[in-house]
Order: sequence, then structure tokens, then C-alpha cells
Amino acid sequence: MYKLKPVISSLIISLITFGSANAGEDAETRLLETNKCVECDLNNAELEGAQLRRADFSGAYLYRANLEYADLRGANFTGADLSNARLRGADLRNAIFNGAMLKYTNFGDADLSGASFVEAKLRGARFANTKVDGIQF
Repeated sequence: MYKLKPVISSLIISLITFGSANAGEDAETRLLETNKCVECDLNNAELEGAQLRRADFSGAYLYRANLEYADLRGANFTGADLSNARLRGADLRNAIFNGAMLKYTNFGDADLSGASFVEAKLRGARFANTKVDGIQF
């Protein structure tokens, strides 16, 4: 009986870890199929170059997500957490970041023309060579 406890504990930990990894993959799959991921977990997601025009990410968790060179025109990131996310070279024209957490987010070489950042938290966000025509704060 006592020898089974470490085995059972290891099995439970493995199942929890496996379940967590699949949760992120399921969210990515759902996003790519429906163009919606409201309040979902996309932390560390690999979406480089994805075609996600007008996608709904409202309230989503995108910590350290890779969205470099993605087409995110008109995407809704209202209230989303994009801390440490990589959006370098992304097309973010008319995207909505109202109330979003954008700490240390990299927007380098992105096109943010017409984007809205009302009440967004931008501490440490990087905007090198970023197009900002008509941006709203």
C-alpha cells in the first residue's frame, strides 16, 4: 500500500500536466477554426503569421504569445493580457486594445494605424519603427 502512494502521486501529476498542455492546444485550434477565443488561455501560443482578421480575443490570456507577422486587422483584444507578447511586424490596423494589459509587449515594425488603446496598460511596451497613424489613447 505504501509503495503505491508515490506511483499514484506521479500519475496524478502527469495527468494534470498533460491536461494543461492540451488546454492551450485546444484554445489555439478553436481560435483558428472559429476566429474567437473569448477569455481563453493562449499563454505561450505560437501563432506566428496566422490569418486572424477581426478575431475576438476579448479577455483572453496571451502572456508571451507569439503573434509576429500575423494578420490581426480589426482584432478585438479588449481586456486581454498580452504581457510580454510578440507582435513584431503584425498587421494590427484598427485593432482594439481597450483596457488590455500590454506590459513589455513588442509592437516593433507593426502597423497600428487606427488602433485603439483607451485605458490600456502600456508599461515597457516597445514601439520601434511602428506605424501609428490615427492611433487612439
